[in-house]
Amino acid sequence: MNEHLSPEDISRWFAGERSPELERHAGECDECSAQLDHMESTLAEFRGSAYGWSAAQPASAPRIAWRPPVRHTAQRWVLAVASMFILVSASAYWHSRQQTRAAEMARADALLVQVDTEISRAVPQTMEPLVDLVTWGPGPTDESQKKEMR
Repeated sequence: MNEHLSPEDISRWFAGERSPELERHAGECDECSAQLDHMESTLAEFRGSAYGWSAAQPASAPRIAWRPPVRHTAQRWVLAVASMFILVSASAYWHSRQQTRAAEMARADALLVQVDTEISRAVPQTMEPLVDLVTWGPGPTDESQKKEMR
């Protein structure tokens, strides 16, 4: 190995993946050996400060359980209520439209019955009093028509 250790090689070294070639180069090259020693002392300092910090924390500190923020819970409730309102409003609107349509159909049926009644009369309603005044006798029969024709 002619070159110095790359950052990937150093990462592998501290991860425990030390190939014989890496170990040989780290033992022979003073610059790479110094870099590995510096990194190792930095990691040891960090490890020590993490242990020191955790030891300084009181043991009676309450454990914090994660809960969703109130804002998100409130937003969910608002969305649920809005959805229910939309569903109820839509069904009420549909029901009122059905009732309006049924009332219109009933009026149209009543008008058709009225028109049918007016059309089926033999004499218009305004002339009915005249029809009551006139008595109609039996109309000419076929026999009387035959006599007149002879």
